[in-house]
Amino acid sequence: MNLSEEVILITGAAQGLGEAMAIACARAGAAVVVADINEEGARKVVADIQRGGGRALALSLDVANADSVNASVAAASEEFGFVSVLVNNAMFARYGPIEEIEAEVVDRMLAVGLKGILLMCQAVVPGMRRRKHGVILNLSSVVSLAGVAYSSAYAALKGGTDALTRALASELGSDGIRVNSIAPSAIPSEMSRRTMDASGWEERRRRTPMAVIGTPENVSDAVMFLASSQGKFISGVTLPVDGGFSMAALIPGVDLATVQRSRR
Repeated sequence: MNLSEEVILITGAAQGLGEAMAIACARAGAAVVVADINEEGARKVVADIQRGGGRALALSLDVANADSVNASVAAASEEFGFVSVLVNNAMFARYGPIEEIEAEVVDRMLAVGLKGILLMCQAVVPGMRRRKHGVILNLSSVVSLAGVAYSSAYAALKGGTDALTRALASELGSDGIRVNSIAPSAIPSEMSRRTMDASGWEERRRRTPMAVIGTPENVSDAVMFLASSQGKFISGVTLPVDGGFSMAALIPGVDLATVQRSRR
């Protein structure tokens, strides 16, 4: 997949999914801006990209701070001339029973995961409008598509992300700007490994129709496709990257043996 004409700014790119996206996009020829509140981590990712012959810039970015957002987009534009693809990947998430979700945690989740997207879009859209070309990709989640217990605040956040995606796709389409969401299921990462043990991963695999756990590369492939000219007529969608997890009603205890007994 050829992204050699694109400048891709990825938030939350110092680790996990963001790091995988940055490396994959650089290998596809893009100039990549690795932006993260963890500047040291961002610099390490950039060093890896540059050792492989790629073009990359590390930036310290707090997506919840308008001054930081505007400074980062300005620095990226100064380095590479423009930003043609924005990947809103930065995230702060907590899970738990509804009675135990603290207001301060909700505030931080919304500041990073929703306000941050709005601020980033405000910063990059003027340049995209001038060039009549741009792609905005917002990282959503299967929790916006399927009811997942103990994720009420996170589900509300990602549902808002998908609604924002559709609104911006309608608003910006005539300017040549496409906006889509990508909704992964649980992907092994630093954070997800803290929230699920081995039995949890096995249960997730069992409930996934394809019977496999996804990888960061699966998500990166979706990002590259939607960022490329191959996705040029796709806008306003939420694309599940989940092996069928969000659309399947895999009820515990319903297996082939159960079905066969019901036919007797």
